[in-house]
Amino acid sequence: MKRTLSLVLVILVSLTLTSCGTLFVKGGSEYRQGMSAFEQKAYVQALDSLLRAWTMNPDFTEAKAMIPVAFNDGDAQYKQAALAAPGDDPEVLDRIAQAYTDLEALHRLARESGYPTLAASNYSEEAKQANQKAAQRWFNLARNQQQGGDKLDIRAAVMMYERAKARDPQNPEIIASLQKAVDEATVTLMVLGIGSPSFRQTMYSDIREGLKADRFVKVIEAGNLSNREGFFGPSDLAVDYARHNDVDYVLEVYGTTQVRPINTEQQVYLPSSSPRFSGVKKTIGYSEQEQYSYRLFDVASLRVIKEDSHALSKGPYTYTVSYVPAEGVRTLHLQGEPKENLRYVTSSLDLHSTNAVVNTLRKDYYNISVPMEVANPKDLTQWLAYYRNTYTDFATFANEHSNQELFYAIEVAHIRGTEDYVILGNSVFEAKEESARNSAIFNAQVRRALDMVKEESEKTKEPTYRYGVDIAKAIGSLL
Repeated sequence: MKRTLSLVLVILVSLTLTSCGTLFVKGGSEYRQGMSAFEQKAYVQALDSLLRAWTMNPDFTEAKAMIPVAFNDGDAQYKQAALAAPGDDPEVLDRIAQAYTDLEALHRLARESGYPTLAASNYSEEAKQANQKAAQRWFNLARNQQQGGDKLDIRAAVMMYERAKARDPQNPEIIASLQKAVDEATVTLMVLGIGSPSFRQTMYSDIREGLKADRFVKVIEAGNLSNREGFFGPSDLAVDYARHNDVDYVLEVYGTTQVRPINTEQQVYLPSSSPRFSGVKKTIGYSEQEQYSYRLFDVASLRVIKEDSHALSKGPYTYTVSYVPAEGVRTLHLQGEPKENLRYVTSSLDLHSTNAVVNTLRKDYYNISVPMEVANPKDLTQWLAYYRNTYTDFATFANEHSNQELFYAIEVAHIRGTEDYVILGNSVFEAKEESARNSAIFNAQVRRALDMVKEESEKTKEPTYRYGVDIAKAIGSLL
């Protein structure tokens, strides 16, 4: 009957809350917190909030009505849980201890509140005994588990000691045993990054970050391992140091970056928009190969228990230029000019079509403007100096000058089977000037590209892949 009345009262109070609201009532926030906790059967929190609402506002009808409901429902539920058959199951003992703890907390709130009609008692002694009993059970289980000696057994024992400490936090025997178990369960991993200082620091940081969730792994960085005799490598020195300094594992990590130059030629037909002349596509550049490897040493057995490698390719980064080379030299008398030796290429098209294709292929280099730094456009050395001063970054150079097409060292195109020629310019003189200019630009660009590739290959490049994250995942279960 009492339970039914309580439920009816809860419904009535809920209706009152819904209809009238408590947003602007003094103590309303505490009341709403209490109702939320009550709905979740968190009776200690519910009673605490409701009592605070009543203290702030003694005329708060809804709070006054809910206080005995929260107390009586909590009292009934906690007593029911506390009186369960204990047995030896530590989980059951834990629940009984928690029930008595909550029961005492509920009644302490009632005792200290001065609220009338709450039949408060004192369960502090029962709560103390129940917590000690659960703590002792967890402690005994932990001690038996720890005697197995295996790392996994000891780590399981740590969890049990912590359950014991949660029930009896001031017990010195539990505190000491827990600390001893934690020390026995923890392993030390020394990270030896073989490479530049920044590579070593990155590997150490990434591996430490990757293993930080494992409370039983302590990650340290290999320090300066001096080798005055010069007979031993860094890994031998690291393992020797570990043997004498209580380090359980040594992780050796290598990382290198290699630059592989590219310098190739392939046959193409130009111009690309209307292929007619046999030509050459020249590609200059490089690719990068990052190589990683690691070995995990078990110091106790002096064995490698895990090793792996990884390769990462970047690029290729390339500069390309396509050109039609001359087929030969002919002595020609064109446009009433004196005979001159002119370099030529042969076209199978008619005169008009050849002229259109020639103009298309001339366009890329014809549109290259002559900078102020180049006083003589036919001077290779001036163009080369200009490109060296302007471009120190291969990627920028390649982006701005790649994929251009030209006639290389050619003044005329011969129409096959005829005596006709198409001059690569408005006159023979202009054709020779353009040919010399194009040759200077072409050779300067190719030489600058080759120089920058060489410069890239001579740089000390840091590996960029965060390999330490992968290593941490791979070795975590072995530690």
